[in-house]
Amino acid sequence: MFAIDTDALVADLLAMLAIPSPSLHGQPMVDWLVPRLEAAGLTVATTARGDLYAQRPGDTPSRAVTAHLDTLGAMVVRRRSDGRLAVRPIGHWNARFAGGARVRVHGYDGNVAASGTLLPEKASGHVFNEAVDHQPSDWAHIALRLDLVDTSPVVLAAMGIGVGSLVSVESQPVVTETGFINARHLDNKAAIACVLAALRTGSEVTGTRLVFSCAEELGVGMSQPLLAGVKEVLNLDIAAQGEGQHSCPHGVTIAMMDSLGPLHPMATRRLVALCERHDIPFTRDCFPYYYCDGDAASRAGMDVRNALACFGADASHGWERVHRDSLVALARLVASWLADHD
Repeated sequence: MFAIDTDALVADLLAMLAIPSPSLHGQPMVDWLVPRLEAAGLTVATTARGDLYAQRPGDTPSRAVTAHLDTLGAMVVRRRSDGRLAVRPIGHWNARFAGGARVRVHGYDGNVAASGTLLPEKASGHVFNEAVDHQPSDWAHIALRLDLVDTSPVVLAAMGIGVGSLVSVESQPVVTETGFINARHLDNKAAIACVLAALRTGSEVTGTRLVFSCAEELGVGMSQPLLAGVKEVLNLDIAAQGEGQHSCPHGVTIAMMDSLGPLHPMATRRLVALCERHDIPFTRDCFPYYYCDGDAASRAGMDVRNALACFGADASHGWERVHRDSLVALARLVASWLADHD
């Protein structure tokens, strides 16, 4: 039951990883998702902010599945005297993961104006010797090197590059023969790929709204228009692996608690029961430094029951890696959750 087309899942993921979508700049992802959701017989709509949601025509959903479409990124804050650009992060990611990242710089019209690389301020041992080992690892010491011969202010201004220009980080995906997918931005495009894979099993989206928020990495998450009439939310996101955690690298990780507190027991028990009923590998875990889409709704006082199910990935918000078995398991859980409606 709920056989997952793994090849299609991975193909969708790779296609999305090629689409830049830092927080609040998700329109290209919306444009990619809309025809696929419509092909599944769903009616789609967007909020003023840019969130996307879909449901069956004429349906009155009482529950929702959410997987955010926005990713980490950066923005130009000034031009440096050496011709490079200073940036600030979009979302919460450590500067040590920025060094060496290939990026695209968007002009004020949103189109890609140039490519470049994020580098430590002191990037060459041949020039700075041991000073490269002692420079601070923070955003104040990260510089954007543009792949342009002329980086003068006049040229950059003519290209639409300057203060406020969006910097999208390339995902640089690598799929290994052992089943691993290495890439930036698995959080949370891998979860969206799982939703699409679940739809392909034929599970009906009855009484359910599919929600793709555009600002989760900013801690904003879901808003009232996305949850009108909804009582229960299945949040899909990344489960961080590491010392002290109990994430499932080849299955689903069901969160019992995150930084806001416990996830709702009724909604969480439903996930556990589905995993046990359908032989989906899973573990329970608690995330001390974690904030999901539904947390924003709860903090805003919205009356919803949140559950959180995750694919297991290493090095979250950095050089992420997931095994395809974990994605298949999560897709199976989503399919079974969609089918398990009153």
